[in-house]
Amino acid sequence: MGNRQHHRIITGVVMYRQNSSAHGGGYVPGQQSPPSYPSYSQSSQRPSQQHPSTTPEIYQTSSQAACQSQIISRGVSSPPQPSSLSEKRAWTSAAEDSEVREYNDIPISKKSVHLKGALHFFDGETKFRFKWPHLYQLPAFQYDTPHSFRHRDSMMRVYTGPVDDRYLSPWDGHLAKLHVQATDGLYDSHGTTTWRRTYIRNVAPWNVRIATWPIDSAIDAESWKDWAIVLLKFIPCSFLLTFFVLGKDTVVIRDHLRFAPFPYKFHGYLKVARNQLESAYSRGSPRAIQRTSASVNRLLRPRYLCFLERPEDDQMHGVNTMAVSTWQTQHHTDQMLNYLFIAYSTEHFNHSSADDLEALHQIAERAARDAKLPAYWIACSCMPDVSEVENDVYRISDVMRGAEAMVIVVGNPASATHTSTTADLLKQWGRRMWTFPEVLLSQKNEVKVYTRGGKLGSPMIVPKKQFAAEVWAIDATVSRQLIDHYDGTLHLSRLELVVLALLCLQARQTTQYLPGDHSYALMGLLRLRPQVDNTDSAFQAFARLSLINDSDLLLERLICTLPKKPNQPWHDMTDAYGSSLWDIYPDCQVAGVGEDDTVVIDGAYATSIRWKAFHRIWYFRRFTWKRWFSWKLLHCASWLVLIGIILMGTGGSMAGAGAASSSFSYSSYAYYDISAATMYVGVGVLFFLLGGVLWLMAPRLLTIILGGKFWNTQAAVFGFEGYLNLATIERSIFGGSFGRLSWSTNGSPLSRHMKNEFGECVGLDPTEDHDVRTLVDQAKKVGPGEQRIFTLIDTYSMTVTLIQAIRPPVALVICGSEGGMKRAVACSYDWTSSTLYRETVIRMPTTTLNRMDRVPRLKFGLQRPVDGVAPRRLNREHLNG
Repeated sequence: MGNRQHHRIITGVVMYRQNSSAHGGGYVPGQQSPPSYPSYSQSSQRPSQQHPSTTPEIYQTSSQAACQSQIISRGVSSPPQPSSLSEKRAWTSAAEDSEVREYNDIPISKKSVHLKGALHFFDGETKFRFKWPHLYQLPAFQYDTPHSFRHRDSMMRVYTGPVDDRYLSPWDGHLAKLHVQATDGLYDSHGTTTWRRTYIRNVAPWNVRIATWPIDSAIDAESWKDWAIVLLKFIPCSFLLTFFVLGKDTVVIRDHLRFAPFPYKFHGYLKVARNQLESAYSRGSPRAIQRTSASVNRLLRPRYLCFLERPEDDQMHGVNTMAVSTWQTQHHTDQMLNYLFIAYSTEHFNHSSADDLEALHQIAERAARDAKLPAYWIACSCMPDVSEVENDVYRISDVMRGAEAMVIVVGNPASATHTSTTADLLKQWGRRMWTFPEVLLSQKNEVKVYTRGGKLGSPMIVPKKQFAAEVWAIDATVSRQLIDHYDGTLHLSRLELVVLALLCLQARQTTQYLPGDHSYALMGLLRLRPQVDNTDSAFQAFARLSLINDSDLLLERLICTLPKKPNQPWHDMTDAYGSSLWDIYPDCQVAGVGEDDTVVIDGAYATSIRWKAFHRIWYFRRFTWKRWFSWKLLHCASWLVLIGIILMGTGGSMAGAGAASSSFSYSSYAYYDISAATMYVGVGVLFFLLGGVLWLMAPRLLTIILGGKFWNTQAAVFGFEGYLNLATIERSIFGGSFGRLSWSTNGSPLSRHMKNEFGECVGLDPTEDHDVRTLVDQAKKVGPGEQRIFTLIDTYSMTVTLIQAIRPPVALVICGSEGGMKRAVACSYDWTSSTLYRETVIRMPTTTLNRMDRVPRLKFGLQRPVDGVAPRRLNREHLNG
């Protein structure tokens, strides 16, 4: 399968190479013959091996890559092909077995691992309590915040206490201490968490555990020793099963088979509400809305301009800076003013230097007279009102839109120690954040660049379309798309415009005036602009800008993304799954902006994750006569053996008594006793042999009885810290490993999958990947604040997903869709502020919504803050006390 697939890939490359001349090539005018194109079939002219296995987006095992390399090294003339379906399956099976054995030399065990369970009672760190779970470990770290905090739950109960890790219980909604079940290796290791740990328990019914004990371990079909051990195990199990009703399901149905609810309620106010009736200042009164405005009006004309003296003359006569309204009054006219926009950088012309400002005005006047315009706007002189400076700065884009043209003035500062060329000075100018919108909004197709100390009569002319390549090398590809958009040659959607513009602005330098400067520069490119709030953080300013504008649900899409790194800033919108924001379709709405860089979302689906222990899962299987008959035979086996032993014992006693009586008397009564004894023994032997045969069939009978497909199950999400294989997980929940659980194919960045011999996508154990295995091993030694490995089990889709997070997420919040699956944000809970914080994002089947409920408004944060919650080491004597 692997060889044939790679043969198709390479053959396709060859065909593309051979036919590429039909679409383009390297033809040089005047050349007599067309250029030749290399083919991979010509080994002597083969280029370097650039084949699909080197692409990081394609996951391949080492044996697949090796197989592909061998095919390429041999050529692609005629790779071996299986002649029949059976040969094909045998070949594929052998290749897959080889992969499992050879993959990075890591032994991946598929056997069920025996867990210590209740034996942890004897561990020195284990504590006891009357609540479930009874046995646990105290956290080795605690938060060093000395203050107490208040929390109100959805049932209006109030809790006050110090900071610790808690969750909202889906049972009654109260704030409970977080207990996280962990693998034996983590439970027995030196504690490094701020939450309590407990061990993983087997919650399957005892009759199922007893029934599966003989076949719980892996059996070598060719080993008589393994089969002998199974039969020996079944002897005690068979007698115990005689007293159990095997197969009867008495598990209680929870929540009508739906996922556990997430009992959350937001009781606070929003800093900025989408509907102003919800704001704290309005108190619900419509009059408060009428007195305020959420947006700033656009500036229709500049407030001040620098007017040329004798503008009709090309000679320099100076300028006069005044308010536009005053100039119109003096000249008794309201005619339309055309003016020139002067763009410069304070890096070149310092506002504290009179020489720099005088030189700047000299160049600006020269540029205005060359452009035949009566006035120009320049930032150093046309924003004189101190009370309006802040608003004027964020309305420069309006001035830019109204200008007839724009020129750029660059120059070496008076304090410069060396002289730079005009091209270098222009690149320095282009690295400043506020200069970026000026070029995008300029009206002309070319921009003149004047240089201080240069020839003012012949300025450099840069076509606007060449700005990206010549000036903005740091993001030329992205910035060129924005130039084309504003020139009308390329249409960007509202979402693409905001994302690309913010990406370019964040890549540029600026002297921060307010934390939200990047968003305030961005709002000059958008239609509506919110009131500038000096208390806004960078995220809050951007969130308010997104709310007031129609940005295609940008915030709703943003909260569904998974950062590539834990410390990735919010404005870096790259996704660990490789998706763009426009690939995500939100299922919720942002109702407003909260404090501490949070938003409040509504309409999402959510469920609680159960960490403290598994619970029994109700399931439904179809009735079959085969399973019913196997069940009866298995129960009869012990009874037949028991009856056979009793009959043989009775017959033996009767035979002994008859032999004793025959030595004294040869009557017919002794003859009948011996005949009856023989009959008893014969029937007993028959029963015993029949029961023994059924015992030999017990492994197969148990597989039939306990196997079968689940047609319906209780929906639940379990979690534990660490990694276990599927056999151990299924044994802990259902009592045995019957292959019902499977690894998620693409549920998280740690998920792995492959194509089987039938072309089907099947999930792989993530630890078969060396990188994932390394993460699992490293997670055993991490400390507070570092990423750990957790495992989530979804009993509705019967899938297991390996995730990486700093804290155990207590809820899954489904906020959107992407690629035919739902984006579920796994959130931890900071009860001190009633905020859910994103820990990771997993992908779940869309059918999950069939069993999940919507939740009220949620206060949501993209990244949980660490200030004030740094853990500190506890006294070990205190832990043992």
